[in-house]
Amino acid sequence: MKNLKGKTAIITGGGTGVGRAIATTLVEEGVNVLLASRTKDHLIDTANQLNKIGKGKAITASLDVRDKENCIKVAQLAVKEFGSIDFLVNNAGLGVGSLVKDTTEADWDKVIDTNLKGTFFMMQSVLPTMIDQESGFILNIASQAAKRGYAQAGPYCASKFGVVGLGDALQEEVYEHGITVHSLCPALIQTPAPTSEEDRDYNVLQVEDLAETVAYLFKMPERVKIDDIGLYARPKSRTRV
Repeated sequence: MKNLKGKTAIITGGGTGVGRAIATTLVEEGVNVLLASRTKDHLIDTANQLNKIGKGKAITASLDVRDKENCIKVAQLAVKEFGSIDFLVNNAGLGVGSLVKDTTEADWDKVIDTNLKGTFFMMQSVLPTMIDQESGFILNIASQAAKRGYAQAGPYCASKFGVVGLGDALQEEVYEHGITVHSLCPALIQTPAPTSEEDRDYNVLQVEDLAETVAYLFKMPERVKIDDIGLYARPKSRTRV
């Protein structure tokens, strides 16, 4: 498996939850990370904690993925600070809880623009560098909602179905440049991460489950192509046979 030391990753939504867990695991592997999100305070706290590990370096950038120019500037910052963009983790996302018939246009636009258009903008922003390098890995944090519809989550499901389709299309376009595109499709995740073992819910995924899966994908030899992974929790209460 590949050594990740010295590689560079951009992680959107990198200050908390899944993004923070992914960043932590990658920094422990020696990856330099650019953490980007709209909430600056969380970013700074996470970066400070990561830099104490003493392996990969962590920097931050304010980012609204709905703003194309903002996305481009974040990609440029990664190249300026680290010299490359080896990994992009499209993790920023949100949802609204409403029936399709009751969903407002404003809520529809907010979800689609963040989850789908934001993924599109970030892909476009890193592709020139990755194509020049003839290497790169774009990882979209999708969802089981990208594979089946759920009531009161219409815009979210639509956005995640779109993310997987967009990723599949992009893979066909950039395969010849040595770039991999993958959509990770987890089921429900416990966020924020529990602060004690007593608070851990074994019936759902934990943030570290995703983080370890991301590192596994990034370490795979270039000859290996893994189709979009679905992750599910195996309930602790289930009897083993």
